[in-house]
Amino acid sequence: MINSPELQLVLLSIYFKTEPHILYKAQQILQDPIQWPDILLMAKRWQVCPFLYHFISTHDFQSYVPKLYFESLKEDYERQAIQTIILKGQLQVLNYHFTQKKIPYCLIKGAELIETIYKGTPVRPMSDIDILCYPKDINRISETLASLGYFQKTMHQSYELQSIATYRKHYPAFFHQKKHTIEVHFNLFPGASNQNDLTQELWANVMPMNHTSQFRLNGYHHLLYMCHHLKYHIQSPREGLVLYWFFDIYQWTKQFQISINGPLSQSLSPKDREGIESIYSIIDRQWIKPEMLSTSFFKTETMLARILNQHLQENRLDRIKRVISYYWQLWCDQYPHWSISERFIYWFRLFFPNFSYLKDRYHVKHKWCLPLYCIVNPFLVMLRAIKRLIH
Repeated sequence: MINSPELQLVLLSIYFKTEPHILYKAQQILQDPIQWPDILLMAKRWQVCPFLYHFISTHDFQSYVPKLYFESLKEDYERQAIQTIILKGQLQVLNYHFTQKKIPYCLIKGAELIETIYKGTPVRPMSDIDILCYPKDINRISETLASLGYFQKTMHQSYELQSIATYRKHYPAFFHQKKHTIEVHFNLFPGASNQNDLTQELWANVMPMNHTSQFRLNGYHHLLYMCHHLKYHIQSPREGLVLYWFFDIYQWTKQFQISINGPLSQSLSPKDREGIESIYSIIDRQWIKPEMLSTSFFKTETMLARILNQHLQENRLDRIKRVISYYWQLWCDQYPHWSISERFIYWFRLFFPNFSYLKDRYHVKHKWCLPLYCIVNPFLVMLRAIKRLIH
């Protein structure tokens, strides 16, 4: 499938700085008849409307864009700008209190990126704040965030599930009624057989930030993590495909002039290393060499375009297959450190959780209602699964 000009324009919005090859290609696309409803649909679906608006307005391409669609892009951009201001204020408060408590932490993913590569423009959407901490500090972290009005939903229905999930990914999230959710990570490569050694190496190479408790990950380490995170989520039915994850990695490598080649990548498992290399290869071939844009680069389908086109063309049956495949891998994948008994605990507790989970999940105010919710919960779990398959 040849890349459509609409998709090409969306992909060009990754470029912030003016380069002759990029401007020439963009003008070629904009001067020809193109389907703006399709462009807007893709940009909204992949959450890159602010990127597209920034690209168009920075390079003075407004005259090529119908007013209705330009105003829609501008509205998304301004909304994101307000969210970014609020988020930066939240990060300042978090930094102050963690410094007061002497709790070391690193910002990762979006929270780190808006302070580095996107500090000049509010294009990067964020749904939560991700931080890397030491496991020994979790009680002090919980107390500090609780004092600021954060609370934890019972994301895991038992102590057993909490220990399993924390080992794999992150501690149950901290929510706030008026602020972004905070996720506390203890490792960045869940499932790795030597993740303790990897985490120690991450902390051994962090850089302190302005006499506070905040540290910054080594740029190379953060790049590996972003590639690893994106590879994990590409096929996940729980996460919509968001194009800005690719944009993040490109902007990071462009600003810091780094690649994935280094000692830490050699410490990862062959499977994890292959996944990271596949993501970096997509970005390297798609964006790193903009001079290729004026040749035959867009006349053949790239790997990224194949992923995006597959996402656009996915019908309900394809989605059902992907969701079933995801959960089958979750059960049968031999690489994560779940034993057979841990897998049975997970699925059993999913259908038959403890009362504390039910009370928190369904906001049950009267204890005598809990047995009723215990009976109803398995059916609600199945209903949510069916909805995920259908929609």
